[in-house]
Amino acid sequence: MKKRTAVTLIAAVAAAVTVGVIAIGAAMNFEPNATDSSAGSAATEIPGFLQQSFPNTDWSQADPAISRALSGGPPKDGIPAINEPQFEPVADFAHPDEVQAILVQGETETKAYPYNILIWHEIVNDTIDGIAIAVTFCPLCGSASVFDSVLADGATTTFGVSGGLLESNMIMFDRNTETLWQQSTGMALAGENYPHQLELHGFQLLTIGEIKDRYPQALVLSEETGHSRDYGNNPYAGYEDSGDFYFAPSHVDDRYPAKTIFVAFSIGDTHVASPWLQLEDGREYRTTVDGQAITIEKSDGELQITGPGAVEVPFYFEMWFSWAVQNEDGEVFDPESVSNR
Repeated sequence: MKKRTAVTLIAAVAAAVTVGVIAIGAAMNFEPNATDSSAGSAATEIPGFLQQSFPNTDWSQADPAISRALSGGPPKDGIPAINEPQFEPVADFAHPDEVQAILVQGETETKAYPYNILIWHEIVNDTIDGIAIAVTFCPLCGSASVFDSVLADGATTTFGVSGGLLESNMIMFDRNTETLWQQSTGMALAGENYPHQLELHGFQLLTIGEIKDRYPQALVLSEETGHSRDYGNNPYAGYEDSGDFYFAPSHVDDRYPAKTIFVAFSIGDTHVASPWLQLEDGREYRTTVDGQAITIEKSDGELQITGPGAVEVPFYFEMWFSWAVQNEDGEVFDPESVSNR
């Protein structure tokens, strides 16, 4: 099996950067927000920096977990989402073929969103075959997720970066209602849409080189983003190989190395994760989740998870520490524990 890191462009925040301001924020010359808390509703304590940044959010509807949110340094929209993405042929990509990218395929369009741009913007609001999607990535926990940009009432929206973190994972907000959302899972944390969950949109995680070989017709996100950033520079150099955190989670599950990339999915209310690089290419795995037969198959680095009736199960990627701290009652599928092919 070809060895590669599932997140090639994540790395450590430089030691010289002061605690409370992530490296990307320092690079953009943003100051940290205050992180003091005050009661936002009778049941849940809302951090002060969120109340100040989101005065229009309905704080009466909130997950108690929001009380643990921290300021990441840059304020609301301090890390700017890309709202009018431009594209160019993937053959014109100007950086190494080893760069990882989120690949989204439609009936008539195939688009790649490379990590060297995503680490600077974290959200790309786009469409695929006319369907509104949000392509999202949090460098601090390696979480790559794509969502349909549709709220509980059926309205289409776009998303921005709130400036807040929960267990080292980015908190997004939608521009229609300023509901706050957990980036990795798409779960609403507070606001009018709580407790709605966004629908995952299918995607693959591949290198640019693999995309060039298999999908030469693909378009890749252009560096003409409307923002001045050094897309050849990685502000997180060394992070994925370090045992340290910039924003430490409340606890770390030591069953796996903290920053191992896992693929995560859900069957009903059961959340499952499997170590991505341990899934062998060309092999089919069969397991049972919640009494339902599930098949996991990886072919040339592309993943397909199917449930009963051959229904495709959507998935996302996330570092082990981040998935485990959010899913203490979740299940782990260990590919090395089964022998079936």
